[in-house]
Amino acid sequence: MTRAFWVLLQREFGAFLLSPLAYVVFFCLTFINAGLFYFCVSFIERGVPNYTIIQIFFLIPFFWFCVIPLAPILTMRLFSEEYRAGTIELLMTAPVTDWDVILSKFFGALGFFAVLWTPTALFLGIFQSITHHAVPISWGSTLLCYLMVVFLGMLYTAIGLYASSLSRSQAVAAFLSFAIIIGLFIASFVVFFNNSTEVADLVNIFSARRHMETFADGIFDSRVAVWYLSSTALFLALTQRVLAAKRIKA
Repeated sequence: MTRAFWVLLQREFGAFLLSPLAYVVFFCLTFINAGLFYFCVSFIERGVPNYTIIQIFFLIPFFWFCVIPLAPILTMRLFSEEYRAGTIELLMTAPVTDWDVILSKFFGALGFFAVLWTPTALFLGIFQSITHHAVPISWGSTLLCYLMVVFLGMLYTAIGLYASSLSRSQAVAAFLSFAIIIGLFIASFVVFFNNSTEVADLVNIFSARRHMETFADGIFDSRVAVWYLSSTALFLALTQRVLAAKRIKA
């Protein structure tokens, strides 16, 4: 990593910390997750068999309602705002590479994405303290679920970054990235309408819902890591091609 990358990364992450929208998102997500966690605890109190509190929290549909729109909200301004304000020309003529710019924006958004989920770990600690560890928690599957959240953040942030590089409108960028992410998620439900083993194997390769189920069971599947790392790299590479094309036009 170059010195320019670290300077730009501080600029990007600092922009999130200074943004009122980021604090609104943080408050809303924490409030919703607190409600979901209380909902999960009530299920445990009813004696729901064969499920842990971690499995319930990360597998219920409400979790996906929270995580899917998060990246489009965080990434929609990254390049679109630069286009609108006219600062992209200054940035592209500065002594920095395309990858310095792309990776600083990517890791800045991904870092804040990870920060948004830290309160949920505190919920678990508080729950264990209040119940005096009466409900056992598998910390291995818990760590894997948080690793899966990071994987989701990587892919969804890369998609959002790519969408933001295509348009000067934040609304268009947010809609485009949301459409790609929700398309990938909905495609995983094809398996419910097709009994073919080949189709099920194909869908399971990119099914985020299926990946989370596997990790919540405490199973680390290296193919999942390969899928998220490679697909993230693909969207970052597409973003670089867009910037390279704009640099040639400039």
